[in-house]
Amino acid sequence: MYKIAYEDESIIIVDKPQDIATTPGKKENLCEEIFNDFPSLMNVKGYKKKEGGLLNRLDNETGGMVLFAKSNDSFKYYSDQMKNHKIIKKYIAVVDGIIQSESGIIDYHIAHHKKNKKKMTALLNNKIKYRGRPQEAVTKWKLLKRLKDKSILDIEITEGRRHQIRVHLSAAGYPITADKLYNKNKDNKQKYHLLYSYGVILNNYFNEKVEVYIEVPFLKDLS
Repeated sequence: MYKIAYEDESIIIVDKPQDIATTPGKKENLCEEIFNDFPSLMNVKGYKKKEGGLLNRLDNETGGMVLFAKSNDSFKYYSDQMKNHKIIKKYIAVVDGIIQSESGIIDYHIAHHKKNKKKMTALLNNKIKYRGRPQEAVTKWKLLKRLKDKSILDIEITEGRRHQIRVHLSAAGYPITADKLYNKNKDNKQKYHLLYSYGVILNNYFNEKVEVYIEVPFLKDLS
């Protein structure tokens, strides 16, 4: 069950649990739960039918912040803000390996994998084959803590391309722990991959600065 992290007259930001789809489909999903509780959101003309005012998606196993606009006007406002990189989304990622640097920026273009429809590919060089049109993507990270064989990172993005953080970290040599698509190392201790959207920074429809933060549930289990 989702939790409301922030709400005003223009937007609602919710905390999506891990292993729940964002959009309607065969599985249990956030959109249907939200629309049951807030039917008016379904009437917003957004990106796709049946998604209402949904402004961003998270992968099934990624938990955290999902944004819904409450009206057509606020949807246009927030979608334009995202397009112009004015909404900052912050994540916590736990990755395999000990990272020596304190911070970094990963800016490989991303495209669909040549063969596997479930995966994306980071274009590290011009020899990598892919499908579709490459998209620009920038992932900023800071080291929070080093564990025995892992590192905890604070991530910041504005674009939010499909699988952006997961494929970027994997391409940089530190894949997210328990990521079934982008990490070759199996981790039977973790039920879901260790990536969570814990923060959003934006100027709302009324030009008020809003910063919303939530707890990351798996952090307390790490040592």
